[in-house]
Amino acid sequence: MTMKKFFLTVAICAVAAASVNAQVVKGAEAQTLRGPYETNRLFDNVFIGAAGGVNLYQAENDHEIDFTKRLAPAVQGYIGKWITPCVGIRLGYYGIQAKGYNAVPNVYNENPLVAGNQKMNQNYVRGDLMWNISNAIGGYRADRFIDFAPYLGAGVMWNRTNKKVAGKYRRDIELGVTAGIYTMFRLGKALDLTLDVNQSVVNQRYDSDVRASRKEFIASAALGLAYQFKNREFSRAHAPVDVTPYNNKIKDLNKLLNDANDLNKKLQADLEAEKAKKKGGETVYVPGETKIVPSPFAVYFPLGKSTLTDAQKNSIKYFVETAMKANSDRTFEIVGAADSATGSAKTNEKLGQARLDAVLGIIKACGGNYKIADKNLGGTDEFSKTDKTLNRVVVIR
Repeated sequence: MTMKKFFLTVAICAVAAASVNAQVVKGAEAQTLRGPYETNRLFDNVFIGAAGGVNLYQAENDHEIDFTKRLAPAVQGYIGKWITPCVGIRLGYYGIQAKGYNAVPNVYNENPLVAGNQKMNQNYVRGDLMWNISNAIGGYRADRFIDFAPYLGAGVMWNRTNKKVAGKYRRDIELGVTAGIYTMFRLGKALDLTLDVNQSVVNQRYDSDVRASRKEFIASAALGLAYQFKNREFSRAHAPVDVTPYNNKIKDLNKLLNDANDLNKKLQADLEAEKAKKKGGETVYVPGETKIVPSPFAVYFPLGKSTLTDAQKNSIKYFVETAMKANSDRTFEIVGAADSATGSAKTNEKLGQARLDAVLGIIKACGGNYKIADKNLGGTDEFSKTDKTLNRVVVIR
């Protein structure tokens, strides 16, 4: 079987896979997520697997023996990661035996001194780049029953004789290249039944016979199980929220606050002037002094961030110099938070505290002895149950 024929077979299977998955997804679009997707963490969507099956060695003289005598046992063991629902990587071991026929004496022949059947210890350590065509064409679905993932791989292959030759075992090491299709049948949230069919190509020297073609092939098919570690699913990325209207509103409120402060200063000056006046030896009656009552103040952050922009720093400083300074006798509660819809509880706990510390740092840098009660909510939906971006916040109230 030539590589050209094999790749044509892979292409036909890929088209068939797309057709099958189009039928599976049809009528359930509400459960289908299409990209872009949120980036997962290093150990998210990691899977391990093991399988057993058969190897079929394809050399120039193998037609001399029955097909069944060329079948040899094969095993697989691998670990991989889906970086996105469509793209994954995998590293594994693939062996364990290959059988064939050689028309001349060869160290891999069952009797090295005469022509005959070959039996080799087959070993292959390989890395694969995988493409989940089901998710790429039909959209990502965590509950899809069957997924097809064509892949390309390369690695190191080595043979070893079953018997010692001249007092030692003979080994041949070559670079191998592989193309195949990895099929996953969903048995549960964490467990898949897998079918791996592939074709590898290796240099003619691999079996110590260099008389004919420059390359030889090994076909393999294996059935096994794969376990997926948490987290196992992907989430669709949401477009960033446009906070421009909120920033504009803050600017407008700051202007009103400035105007109010200017008016307050003028009234304070007028009040002091009236206090100094006397009428008939009596002090003029002066009403109680006006006091600013602050409204809650919010600082919003982008996804996964805890740093403050210059505009945010200035807004916090202005709030301290006006509202907090005018109410230094009251206790201000400062609450840090992250949204519960993304990230782990541990990550959100750290992120909420980092945001809280950033705002507290600006307040402390302004000076003054203010009464503060700080609190970190971590991942929460307290501020909004529908728009998770409103929970990425520090609130002063």
